[in-house]
Amino acid sequence: MPKFLTAVLYFILYAATGAAQVQSVQGVVRDAKTNEKLAFVSIAANNGETGTTTNLEGQYQLRHNRPIYTLRFSYVGYEPQVIYLDSLETVNVYLQPSAAQLQEVIVRGTGENPAHRIIRLARQNRNQNSIENIPAYTYRTYNKFILTAVDDRQIDLSDTLRLSEQDSAYLNMRSLLAKQHLFLMESITDYAYLKPDKTKETILATRVSGLQQPSFGVVAAESRDFSVYEDMPVFFGKRYLSPLSPGSTRKYNFVLQETNIIGSDTVFIISYKPEQGRNFEGLEGLLYINSNGWAVQNVLAQSAANDDKRGIKLQQRFEPIGLQNRWFLTELDVEITIPQLSFKGHQPYGRLRTYITNINLNPNLRKSDFGVVALQQTPNAHRQPESLYQQHRPDSLNLKEQLTYTKMDSVGKADKLDRTIRLMEYLVAKQIPLGPISLDINRLFKANAFEGPRLGVGAHTNDRFSERFILGGYWGYGFRDEEAKYGADATVILHKPSELQVEAQFFEDVLEPGGRRLPFQSRKLLTDLRPAVLTSLNYTTHKSISVSGRLARYLQVQTQLRQEQHRPTLFTPENAPLPTYNLSEAVVSLRYAYGEKYMQQFNQLMPVANDHPVLWLQYTRGLDDLLNGDYRYDKYEARLEANLRHRTFGLSSFKLAGGLVDGDAPFFSIFNGYGSYNPNYKVYSGDGFETMRPYEFFADRFAALFFSQNFGKRFLRTSFFKPDVVVVTNVGFGELEQTIAEVPSEEITSMRKGFYESGLMLNNVISSTFSGIGVGAFYRYGPYSFDEAKDNLRIKLTLTLAF
Repeated sequence: MPKFLTAVLYFILYAATGAAQVQSVQGVVRDAKTNEKLAFVSIAANNGETGTTTNLEGQYQLRHNRPIYTLRFSYVGYEPQVIYLDSLETVNVYLQPSAAQLQEVIVRGTGENPAHRIIRLARQNRNQNSIENIPAYTYRTYNKFILTAVDDRQIDLSDTLRLSEQDSAYLNMRSLLAKQHLFLMESITDYAYLKPDKTKETILATRVSGLQQPSFGVVAAESRDFSVYEDMPVFFGKRYLSPLSPGSTRKYNFVLQETNIIGSDTVFIISYKPEQGRNFEGLEGLLYINSNGWAVQNVLAQSAANDDKRGIKLQQRFEPIGLQNRWFLTELDVEITIPQLSFKGHQPYGRLRTYITNINLNPNLRKSDFGVVALQQTPNAHRQPESLYQQHRPDSLNLKEQLTYTKMDSVGKADKLDRTIRLMEYLVAKQIPLGPISLDINRLFKANAFEGPRLGVGAHTNDRFSERFILGGYWGYGFRDEEAKYGADATVILHKPSELQVEAQFFEDVLEPGGRRLPFQSRKLLTDLRPAVLTSLNYTTHKSISVSGRLARYLQVQTQLRQEQHRPTLFTPENAPLPTYNLSEAVVSLRYAYGEKYMQQFNQLMPVANDHPVLWLQYTRGLDDLLNGDYRYDKYEARLEANLRHRTFGLSSFKLAGGLVDGDAPFFSIFNGYGSYNPNYKVYSGDGFETMRPYEFFADRFAALFFSQNFGKRFLRTSFFKPDVVVVTNVGFGELEQTIAEVPSEEITSMRKGFYESGLMLNNVISSTFSGIGVGAFYRYGPYSFDEAKDNLRIKLTLTLAF
């Protein structure tokens, strides 16, 4: 018994002693000069027995089952620092910036850059480390976005009696920024993923300084979707070549900056930037690669080009998660600056930080859990209590952040910012609300070569009138053709989730003869200007009823029965009475867009960029025995749009179109050549043949290819001239087998022999943060070219948007 008690006491003493030896050290690492918190600082305990890195807030916490005697702090660009511990549990460190720049590497003889071996190992293991290859996962995010400004003048304004008006504004702004930020947002979301591409994010809570009822929330979609494991990841709206893509060691300059041994693992810190003389869209920054699975532990990235109009820096942190220690994204940081902007002597600066928690790598998810709406907000997201935010914040709001909410909320109430946001929402939706009625902005002004300037008014009921019924109408007047146009419509929404609805429509308006009328196809600002060049249109009386909705997640369908009377102006002598044609048609249209997603923000659904092809199919049946129709025919149409990206050649864009008309159809129901040239318009239309007149050709069967290759700035990148180089080639064939009785044969031509044109565009010759102007030259050649070379050449301006 005494021996047993002795053994028990010895065991208890040993356990207690062992527990006493477990040490925990925590603290914050900052820049010694700027006091800025430093993320991803490497910390090694006891010469590498264990270690960690700081998070985005510069914080660290280290636990070890042995006494911790020393801590070594190292960070690229800073002098390493060793701390000898006694009994301290909190150690805050200030690192001194190093005077030396990042070292270059020169490999002589047959030696190999030591970083290349590590990069190859990371590339070989990228499939198993990419989170996109996890079958399914869910997590929760906390997001905080701060908009502030930094002093870009650094002048002494102590003598306030001699301040100019500009200096006074500068001083007031500096005083304000010392107390608070300009803007602050927080949100909490739940995110779900199911391989290969099903995603769903729900905003559970959102808080916006100055707004009482925000209809939007901040999410880290761009920074979260960026992955160095992809060949051409999207970096904030633009594709870049990844430093881990195949062949990257021939295009990037990799330098092994540090090697940190942490227990049984080693962390290699490698800097990267494009090799000198290499012309491609590249990134620069740091990769932290862990020998445990040769996975990327931390990423720091920014554009390597010095001509970007936006300064964006991204940081990502990964940690082993779950029983399998699967590397997973846990922290994100984005810094955004626009160098061209200055606000009262201060540079605007935005920062979005995201923390990912509650990670589940084995959730019970099904395809039916996902729809086309990938981002939506719960109705009570803006009413969530402060306790929910405190639960998910990595740290409490500091005094400056608290004051931002307090001050901006009072300003928001006084200036009625909620009302301003509502107005902006309706402007984006092209509607201005007036009680239960919303004015249609797109009806206020239009312009084309046939009608000239067109002024008008239009309105529809909104949700305040009814969520199930929509009534609307419009009126407009063209000052060139001196004719009024008007119309009305009524819609009944039968099932919102499937977008099932019935619509009745009537209008007296104009339509393009031989044009394409595909539903579910919205015009894009500055990229589809073709309607403006049309010189002849049909006056049309239209009556229809249609049913539309989604048969599947990516498949939209519309069926329509319509009666129309057309009075064409094309091929009709001036001052002669317009002929009348009566048509009755049954139409079935399909649009298939695999992977298409929408986000619900600002009280409306907004499309998310999608790289998958989009297909339209349409069948039209002309009826001569129904609703006074005089023509019987079958009309088939197809259109395919696709984008392909290449690591070297950039973005390839394809548009394939084709059609067939079989039967007795009037000339305006077959296909025109889809020309976009008008001598009075010198702007690139973005659709159609740029050197062909709109009605130069007609066909009852046709096929066309519109191809463009955007090389970006790969070919022309000098100090003063950095345009985006785009090569264009368009080809079309068309035949006209039926006889068009209404039109003299000499006035209508097919393009049986093939129409060819090519062009070169230099986009963004003059550019700003969000838009650009360039120039393009297009040349017509082949069987339908003109005798004089100058008649085949067309010069046009190009307009682009950065979003």
